[in-house]
Amino acid sequence: MGMALLPRFSSSPERAIMLGDDEEAAVATFDTDFVHVTVVNVVPYASFYRSDKGLVESGGANPLVQFYQSCGFEADLGSARALAPDHIGIVLEVLARLSHAEAAANTRMYAAQIRSLQHKMLAEHVLDWAPLYLHAVRRCAHTTLYAESAEVTLDLLASHLQDLADMTAP
Repeated sequence: MGMALLPRFSSSPERAIMLGDDEEAAVATFDTDFVHVTVVNVVPYASFYRSDKGLVESGGANPLVQFYQSCGFEADLGSARALAPDHIGIVLEVLARLSHAEAAANTRMYAAQIRSLQHKMLAEHVLDWAPLYLHAVRRCAHTTLYAESAEVTLDLLASHLQDLADMTAP
């Protein structure tokens, strides 16, 4: 599945580096680019993009915290190695959990409620900032892996919102 999902990466020399035994080459390639993208150049927090001041909001005033609480989700910032619960990785995890909950729903009504939460999260809490973030990652990344992953993630978020809208349309 990964090769089909990331075709440019799968056919790039980076794939051999990732699958190879040379840990130093992998660190030099991927860890260095990860730091370059996420620490030096692109801020992975929703509140940074949504705030007039460009600050990361880690407290209860963060709208995503309130949304998470309404869904019964609490981000473990230590495990996630994040400063705030609106980190892109946590956002994607919550969306994944909601998708799994929808798939496991034992009634159509419950599945529809989960779809509604997913739609609300994407429309009100994700797609107003994630495209800017993901385009910046794609632009700044030195590796095909990170650049293509950003493109695929953006496509996934947009198509998921459209799928949810199509499923709930009368």
